[in-house]
Amino acid sequence: MHGSALSGSRWFSIPRLVLAAALLSGCSPFSSEIKKQVQGQPSFAAIRNNPYAYRGRMVMLGGTIAQIKNLKDVTILEVLQEKLDSSDQPIDSDKIGGRFLVRTSTFLDPSVYSKGRDITVVGRLTTPQRGVIGEKPYTYPVVAATHIHLWPEYATNNAYWGYPGMGWGWGYPGMGLGMGWGFGPWWW
Repeated sequence: MHGSALSGSRWFSIPRLVLAAALLSGCSPFSSEIKKQVQGQPSFAAIRNNPYAYRGRMVMLGGTIAQIKNLKDVTILEVLQEKLDSSDQPIDSDKIGGRFLVRTSTFLDPSVYSKGRDITVVGRLTTPQRGVIGEKPYTYPVVAATHIHLWPEYATNNAYWGYPGMGWGWGYPGMGLGMGWGFGPWWW
């Protein structure tokens, strides 16, 4: 009986280790070739402060979608810029660097690319666009997108993951400490 209990606990530890390794490995959805194109790019603060100086430059930027507009020949996303982590995913925080626009000739469905979703884009900086946020004039850096990655939404509810203990902890699913629900620390 003791042996079967150990087998059961090993069954739970292997998937958790695989999940932890995958999440912590920093896998980017962008190829190494694309990442080379944006290597050494200016900071978003530099781009925002002098957008004309960087026209034509390839960049990778990310953040949270504030709004989307589908026009006749172009889709425009307004994005709240956030820093990117090692896997090129926006890091959720209250500190945004400003806003930028993403232009693409591809139709993006507003029910999928909706307000609050995280994206990372790669493309060339084009002519900035003047606009207004509230009543304040704002100059938006504009990225003509060549690649857009929409990050998946995750539920913070344990039921989403199918069994107790697969909720959020340490910022990743399945990495909880096992207090209350679950099977103990992820390394068990």
